[in-house]
Amino acid sequence: MTDFFISYTGVDKKWAEWIAYILEEEGFSTIVQVWDFRPGSNFVLEMQEASSAAERTIMVLSPDYLKSGMAAAEWASAFARDPQGLDRRVVPIMVRSCKPEGLLTAIVQIRIVDMDEGSARQAILDGIDIKRAKPSNRPSFPGAPLALEHKDFPGAQTTRTRPIRSLLPGLDAKISDVDRRRFVKGAFAAIRGTFQDNLKQAATENGRIEFDITDATATDFRVELFLDGTSKSQCRIWLGGMMGDNNICFAEGRMTGDACNEILVPSSTGELVLSATLSMGFSEIEKGLDMKRLSQEQAADYLWERFTARLR
Repeated sequence: MTDFFISYTGVDKKWAEWIAYILEEEGFSTIVQVWDFRPGSNFVLEMQEASSAAERTIMVLSPDYLKSGMAAAEWASAFARDPQGLDRRVVPIMVRSCKPEGLLTAIVQIRIVDMDEGSARQAILDGIDIKRAKPSNRPSFPGAPLALEHKDFPGAQTTRTRPIRSLLPGLDAKISDVDRRRFVKGAFAAIRGTFQDNLKQAATENGRIEFDITDATATDFRVELFLDGTSKSQCRIWLGGMMGDNNICFAEGRMTGDACNEILVPSSTGELVLSATLSMGFSEIEKGLDMKRLSQEQAADYLWERFTARLR
């Protein structure tokens, strides 16, 4: 039985794909229309079979979803099998602010509105876990008078550039190995998503372009772009490699083994950023970025520019 059926409207297709992808990275199986309903199939029958075959149904909640009659039929099927929510068959994930009404108001939601990618990913993985959400550390004693009641400052408000505690040596919050691992996995997912979205858009806008994305594993994929049927650009991107498990490697062309042209390494400082270790500062995108402090999105754009550079 499939673990999750992803129910969504066309406006939220990218959200549905991203949610399905991160779930499959964690070993879950999913059914999502854009990947699994192929041309020529009966849409209504496919939906009915998918909702019946899945253990749980994820609703990609948004204002458009709440207006969709077809989407309502999809989650209603799962709800009918578990009206009391004992098996948590219906899992709403709110991606854009909206106000569910009726039966949906009683179902606890996973809200990722306005979160960054790493936080949203973790919220979803924590939310789908059917275990108790008991914290690993003991909560602080609520009766202890450890802090004074906060009062709003009555004067002009100013923006503090850093927290007060950063002035005291040894009290800064430390970034753990787990934090770095999650950040790098989130960056890899952002890179994979950027390549797929950009290639789809390019192929849609220009009929001469075709492409192939092949996933060797959940953390290793190859991309090839064709122009008029002729291969013009290839690359491989994977997690782990020469300099440790928390690195993202990029190899241009048809290089073999683990040889690569770029390695993105997480910073060892107090920031969750990536450093491009082999950057030479020649391209325009390199000149416009701090190559030692790349965000997940900037890393994705940088590798995309490297991949398409030979087409110019």
